[in-house]
Amino acid sequence: MRVFAIHDNDLEENNSIGYLFFYERSNTFIIELADFLDEWTAPVLFSNMVKNKEFTVPREHAHLWVNERVIPPGRQNIAMILNNAKLSTYNEGKLLALSNGYCSQDACYLEEIDANALPEWVVKRQQDNILEAFPYADNRVICILGNDTVIEVDLRKCIAKVPKIEAILDNKRILASLKVDAGGYGITFNDSISIQKSILIENGIILPVYSSVFLDFAKHCIVNTAEACTLLNCSRQNLGYLVKNEMLHPIKDKWKENVFLKGDITSMD
Repeated sequence: MRVFAIHDNDLEENNSIGYLFFYERSNTFIIELADFLDEWTAPVLFSNMVKNKEFTVPREHAHLWVNERVIPPGRQNIAMILNNAKLSTYNEGKLLALSNGYCSQDACYLEEIDANALPEWVVKRQQDNILEAFPYADNRVICILGNDTVIEVDLRKCIAKVPKIEAILDNKRILASLKVDAGGYGITFNDSISIQKSILIENGIILPVYSSVFLDFAKHCIVNTAEACTLLNCSRQNLGYLVKNEMLHPIKDKWKENVFLKGDITSMD
């Protein structure tokens, strides 16, 4: 992850008006805008969001802002430009860093900073980002947040904000494709339907359990094939026999190694 402070030369005090996060592996961008901005001082693309007191810019809108500030991939001499920039492939984030985000449409520019140098207000805003999430029965999702909170979200309640959700309700295959977005700012189904963190929290119910309970559960109760063999003092072949005859029940199979609940293993004693 690379972090850039966003500055605006048109403002009298050229403090950072926000921070752009570039997640290189997924080529994803997220922007956190400072809450002192209003609809007149915020970048034009985000003026309506800021007017509605929305200061976390989701990846789709952040990507649009980035695309305004980099050379488009269809540029006639793009191959020569990439070669001069020592880039083997087109990458908005790397091009953005090379140009410092300057754009003819406004006075904003970027300054790369150390991720550990973020101001307290950004760190505080990220505290309820999603650490993990998984689908649950009846079109519900459990989200484990970074502030040691667990919420249960009925996806049907999110349809008003994300209409595409209706198409995947009761589809176990697509619901199982759930993954946490870069930085924990939301979740995505089938790499195409995204739900922002704010929508999940708005429609979620806090469960009477700490997120650290799930982490302790994973550390204590989930074992792989090698650990299962050690606990049972048996070979992988014998373990495979127990699974085949449904004497053991992997919670995740079709891997090179199965994953089991420790209690299922020790109850064999």
